[in-house]
Amino acid sequence: MNSGTRSWSERYSQLVLTPDEAVARVHSGDMVYASGGIGQPLAVLSALSRRRDLRRVTLATADTLVPPDYLVRQYLAANQGEASDGGIRHTTLQVGPGDRDGVMSGVADFIPVDGTMTWTGFPSRHLDVLIVGSSGMDDEGNLNLSCSVDWLPELIAAAEQNGTLLIVEVNRKLPWTEGHSTFRLESVDCIVESERDPIGLPAGPVLPEASAVGAFLASLVPDEATLHVGLGDLVAQACASLERKRDLGVHSDLLCDVFLHLHQRGALTCRRKGFLDGRWVGSRVLGSPSLLALVNRNPAVELHPIEFVAETANIQRNRRMVSVTQAALVDLMGQVAAQSGQWECHSNGGIQHTFHRAASRCPEGVGIVVLPSSHLDSTQSSVVPHMPLGTLVTIPAQDVDCVVTEHGVARLRGCTLRQRVLGLVAVAHPAHRDRLAFEARKLRLI
Repeated sequence: MNSGTRSWSERYSQLVLTPDEAVARVHSGDMVYASGGIGQPLAVLSALSRRRDLRRVTLATADTLVPPDYLVRQYLAANQGEASDGGIRHTTLQVGPGDRDGVMSGVADFIPVDGTMTWTGFPSRHLDVLIVGSSGMDDEGNLNLSCSVDWLPELIAAAEQNGTLLIVEVNRKLPWTEGHSTFRLESVDCIVESERDPIGLPAGPVLPEASAVGAFLASLVPDEATLHVGLGDLVAQACASLERKRDLGVHSDLLCDVFLHLHQRGALTCRRKGFLDGRWVGSRVLGSPSLLALVNRNPAVELHPIEFVAETANIQRNRRMVSVTQAALVDLMGQVAAQSGQWECHSNGGIQHTFHRAASRCPEGVGIVVLPSSHLDSTQSSVVPHMPLGTLVTIPAQDVDCVVTEHGVARLRGCTLRQRVLGLVAVAHPAHRDRLAFEARKLRLI
């Protein structure tokens, strides 16, 4: 080991604290931001939850996969009709499976924002504490952000400039990712070490609509297309139909198991993207151990800040850009909702809108929204006359390109309202088409 390596190792060792020692530096009234996703700093968050003396702390995050202990405690208290403690108020910019129940029960807050806007973009959002996950340090004093780059480089730079306390939870079981995914040890105030297995999401149930949706999807996606793929069981299963395509590429905020599947079958090569050829481009990774093994120290997979990945000009530098995302509802005007309505927060739709709109305006590009034609055992139509009260529209009508269900493709871009209605009724579940046509006539849409 050379003297430079030994020096960095010594500096690293001097910063290592226990989780409880690290969170002892958090004070009442602090504004805290914690990273989410696979690298969610669970050891630090657990220690922070044990600080029952804290008051009026706001903890902001995004893409929470595992609920922090303080949020579980507050959620249970709310369900039992008890007063919640006022120690830590959870706030999310991207609702995840770990904080959805908290948001829906009112014990956590949700900020609807464009997916490329960071916490530093809000007025008076000074951060006192920043907590990030990392896969470790190299011999040059660079710490790696692993599977969650997102907004973190900007937040780390702002933290260094503003004197924000930076706590890093290092877990060497996380993959080391390439791209713009490192930051300097000099920026760090303290380090907590963890050895937990990476967080994963269980595979969803096999959906009966997936095969038919996949066949229609395959008819829309050309060879040599560059893909953006959103979260959702239907998207993941339908995209398996693309395995016979040639030279597909990746430019997506999320790198998930869909891409691993296509890569293993030879369909995804990234050779013909036209922008950063030969490389997968993303901002975060979420998937199976096999996917994490693939991205680990792989120079063909690059993670970049979300403002780079979701920049419209960069999206449109790819050849035949195709965005495939999932929705819960579409109304007869063509508005799309990624959530199911009635004030139910599922995610933040800014990224869906950004990629869909950019892809649909690319030469030979297309924006595709997939959804099952019905839900609740076919008793409820996913094509509705108008959005229910409280629904967050994630793609406005004027930007929607193609809508796909198991019954076909509705091409909406450039269509009149009458043409939109007829196209959407045609891809609705047969049991609901007559009622939808009746409602459309009442609304004088046809």
